[in-house]
Amino acid sequence: MIEVRDVFQVKFGKIDQAVALFARLPKLSPGHAAASVHYHVLTDISGPMYTLVTEVVVPKLGEWETIRDTSFGQPEFAEWFKEFQLVVEGGRREFYTIEGDCQDWSRREVVAVRQVYRALKWQIRPAVELLQRYGALLTHFGVGRQPRILSDVSGPMFQAVIEIETDDLANWEQKRRVLFREPEFQAWFAQLRSQVEAGAHEFYRVEA
Repeated sequence: MIEVRDVFQVKFGKIDQAVALFARLPKLSPGHAAASVHYHVLTDISGPMYTLVTEVVVPKLGEWETIRDTSFGQPEFAEWFKEFQLVVEGGRREFYTIEGDCQDWSRREVVAVRQVYRALKWQIRPAVELLQRYGALLTHFGVGRQPRILSDVSGPMFQAVIEIETDDLANWEQKRRVLFREPEFQAWFAQLRSQVEAGAHEFYRVEA
């Protein structure tokens, strides 16, 4: 499956209007509401203010192109786009392959924790396998749930991403500190260090 991730820089103080605008998109674009499509809207907890992210998960990239083109042709889209221009300053689009099952977000208002790693050159497959194991560890020790592993289709090469959800960051921080002391984690991390050269955390709230 493919995840298409649009990251928008929202005009300062306009985030609530932007969330409402993108939450309306499935109502005017039937493709966004299709059973085979996962569509979500997230907002920043960390990073530049104000960031809004839309995620569209589809079986194949061609299906996303069909959804995009069909939405552009909807009668209501022109009015929607006028509102879009009033609240959005700019953005970028990212494409990822979902490695394994797509674990969808369970509900609104959960926190999505995104860990982005840059694998060593030509080591993306071992890095993906390590993140799949990491997702199992996070779930087993109650750090998070619904792990989703991604690898880059666009942008910088050799990126591997794990996304999980948690009810709150305090619980995530407490539980992961416990996990750090576990022998399974320490063995896993030793392997990770041999495959990855850098990483970053991002935090989002699921809005729709």
